[in-house]
Amino acid sequence: MASGILSQMKILKCSDANRAKVIAESIACLSKGGLIVYPTETCYGAGVDAANRTATLKLLSFKGQRGSKPIALAVSDRTMASHYVSINATADHLYRTFLPGPLTVVSRSLATLSPSLEAGTGTLGIRIPAHPLALAIIKRLGRPLTATSANTSGKKPPYSVKDFEQYTSQKRLALVDLFLDAGTLPPNPPSTVVDTTLNEPAVLRQGEIVIPKHKGTTVVSGSQEETQRLAGRLFSTYRKELSHKPLIFALQGELGAGKTQFVKGLAKALGIRTNIPSPTFVLIKEYPYSCFGISGTLYHVDTWRLEKGDEVMDLGLGAMLRPGNVIAIEWLQKVKSLLRSFSDKAVIIWISFAHVSESEREIRYQA
Repeated sequence: MASGILSQMKILKCSDANRAKVIAESIACLSKGGLIVYPTETCYGAGVDAANRTATLKLLSFKGQRGSKPIALAVSDRTMASHYVSINATADHLYRTFLPGPLTVVSRSLATLSPSLEAGTGTLGIRIPAHPLALAIIKRLGRPLTATSANTSGKKPPYSVKDFEQYTSQKRLALVDLFLDAGTLPPNPPSTVVDTTLNEPAVLRQGEIVIPKHKGTTVVSGSQEETQRLAGRLFSTYRKELSHKPLIFALQGELGAGKTQFVKGLAKALGIRTNIPSPTFVLIKEYPYSCFGISGTLYHVDTWRLEKGDEVMDLGLGAMLRPGNVIAIEWLQKVKSLLRSFSDKAVIIWISFAHVSESEREIRYQA
């Protein structure tokens, strides 16, 4: 039904022989605010230069009613992504583990692109496609390409030109400037979409990639020395993050469960030789350190005497959130919701302590 319109749209057959031409024509089209349909490892995607606000409005006209659903972006690598979203520890783990590939990582937007891409959510979904042609185009463009499937809302995702013609209205076909025809794509499921804006990743749409549920790790410590050694091992695991973010060890457990012993272990790992007492009566203790080529401060905070969790800000928590600093907070329950709001600014390791016997403690941790 739409063949008349489709014949007016430029179609480029993609092959290794004409790869340079396909990339060059795609860049020329995108640079003029054009809308292209391009192959990905899932289905054909609809792409415009995400930094061109006029082009993004054209894309939204093509997609139709989306409600509060944002438009995903395809980037070439994590560095490009960091210019547009805030990548917390949860997101960073997904980048390193699953990308490039069929995964969309939702993070807080840095508001450098059109708000219409966020659809009022304040977030953006980021993909690093595994398809070599898509990746080459993004690298040449030097900016994100929109990465939404090339179907209008509620219609079947296209895996071929025939699909695209059959399920797209003539009015919307007329908005497309260039179709990169890589033949019929395998009918792969859509990308998995994961929201990383909370401490725990939340799967918003299940695709090919399955994100294992992180239930944390539980160990049993048989002595104060074992608890201190565990603290040292955990610090070593996250030490490399200190160059660009502070570490927060959020500690919860009954009196005598091992929280202060854990902080003593952190101090040893940082080369601090001062004795580490409980800070209950002074609320906060500071221990400067310099090791591993990093200088900073170990802050030992006890919120037991605070009436409200946000009073910890009066203690200077905001100023502590600098790269190189290690912050150990006892009695985290009072400040848990506040700490979660800092997930973009710090790497947070959540640790709970429970008595097993007179000498044994169950310690559960997760980041």
